[in-house]
Amino acid sequence: MKTSKKLFLTCCFLLVCLVVSLLSGRYELSLHDILSVLSGEASGTMNANIFYHVRLVRCAQVALSGMALAVSGYLYQSCFHNPLVSPDTLGVSGGASIGAIISILFFHDGFLLRQVLSFTGGILAVLFSLLLSGMIGTGKRSSLLLAGIITGALANSAVMAFKYLADPTTQLAVIDYWLMGSFSLINRRKLLSTAIIVVPVLFLTVLFRYRLKALLLDEEEAQTLGINVRRLYRICIALATLLTAASVSVSGIVSWIGLLAPHIVSLLFRSSFEETLLLSMPAGAAILLLSDTVARTLTGAELPVSIITSFIGAVVLFVFLSVKRRRNL
Repeated sequence: MKTSKKLFLTCCFLLVCLVVSLLSGRYELSLHDILSVLSGEASGTMNANIFYHVRLVRCAQVALSGMALAVSGYLYQSCFHNPLVSPDTLGVSGGASIGAIISILFFHDGFLLRQVLSFTGGILAVLFSLLLSGMIGTGKRSSLLLAGIITGALANSAVMAFKYLADPTTQLAVIDYWLMGSFSLINRRKLLSTAIIVVPVLFLTVLFRYRLKALLLDEEEAQTLGINVRRLYRICIALATLLTAASVSVSGIVSWIGLLAPHIVSLLFRSSFEETLLLSMPAGAAILLLSDTVARTLTGAELPVSIITSFIGAVVLFVFLSVKRRRNL
């Protein structure tokens, strides 16, 4: 199957998930209502306000986050030659969690400060992992993975300590809800702050996808071909970290999307590195849109989205491993 056809099918699935998400919610909107709003016939009505200021903004944020996490996950998996690596492998989610919790506990939890501290915490965690990797020095990929495990453990310890110090009647609930991920408080300002980082980084990733393909080579083979492996690793880690930190800093921790989307693409299409990278974007957006729709419509109260993504991720991972085992027999 040609790449254009694969991309067309994936984008069609994304479009279906987008329409379903726009139609779903406590305030009922029909397809006719949305078409009336888009044509201008219902401008200034409640339907228009709900559509433009709530549904459309939230769906755009969810889609951007899904794309960012999916591409980040696939970049990490390619970098470490490990299909089970996720976007938080080097501690970016743990660092972002520490930044957000510091904002909640000590700075009256202003949104802008929480996002800045969360984003900064994620970046600093990855830099700390890189520093530890140089100190361990057992080999580029293995040392980075070990450093990421250490950083994640330290971050989890700090998160538990902060939760122990938090006020159980107010702050603790806010921290726990943030750690489970949610798009319930998304607005245009948050969407813009995410898009400013995610859109250019995704563009650069697609632009350099043929160079990034060298990540699949062994270090010795890449060096033989004259490829600067160390610089390529740094570029890959920088792109993946920016994508993950930008998403997590707004919505909290959304688990499994970075692991799930590339695996679904590889299950459905036997694609090359470039194809998987491209297809992971609409796939990640569609999966997260579907998960968010279920999270806010399944019960009377909105569920944290990671409850849904974790369940779907566990099922798909089991299927992926089973199919891969059968193919190897």
